[in-house]
Amino acid sequence: MIVAVPGGVTIALVLLQLIVAVAASWSAWPVWAAVTVTALAGACLVAERSRWRGLLRAARA
Repeated sequence: MIVAVPGGVTIALVLLQLIVAVAASWSAWPVWAAVTVTALAGACLVAERSRWRGLLRAARA
């Protein structure tokens, strides 16, 4: 089931998922794997910037 939420909530949920993924990887996996997950999370943050701008712009309208 998909529930529509405001843009700010969407951004917060993505950030929460990334933080949990990075923290869990550092606590459970070897360093090389945790570094990989951290790098991928960083890439996700860069890739999401334009989408997040659009979500926040739509929220202001």
